[in-house]
Amino acid sequence: MFGRKKRDNGANAVNGRNQSMETDRTLTVEDAQPSKAQIKRATRTRLCWSLITSFLLVITVVFMILVEVGNTSTDSVRSKIYFIELNLTNIGTGSTGSTTQLTNSIAQTLGLHDFYQVGLWNFCEGNNGEGITDCSAPKSLYYFNPVSIILDELLAGSTSMLTCNMCCFRQIVLTVV
Repeated sequence: MFGRKKRDNGANAVNGRNQSMETDRTLTVEDAQPSKAQIKRATRTRLCWSLITSFLLVITVVFMILVEVGNTSTDSVRSKIYFIELNLTNIGTGSTGSTTQLTNSIAQTLGLHDFYQVGLWNFCEGNNGEGITDCSAPKSLYYFNPVSIILDELLAGSTSMLTCNMCCFRQIVLTVV
């Protein structure tokens, strides 16, 4: 099976082992010390697999370093390494240019950003024309919860608009009275 030779338990067997002259990988009684060519042929597969796995380990270490430093600041290189990008550019229902621009400007006034990038330690947010504007503080055991982040930003945008409207309303009331 699978190219192995069957054992012969006949006259060539000594102590339950087959004394075969057909293979270079087994030592026979006649050849007490294997030649260098026999050793090289016997260990070639192991050497190839050792080199391949060592090369793949080096590549893995390089990628792990990139994952560790990715998406931790607003630099040009580190901000481009991320796991997921959540794009909210076209969240409106309109597909024409003017309504889409109006919807995007409304979303930006409410506090939403055009995209969110999720990394290992944190998330970054930004707008299409500006790039990444802000990143959250890096935190161990970070998990991305898009619903809470978007709700926090929507509520932050609406409360700032609400307080602004209340200030304007107070000024109008004071001037009328």
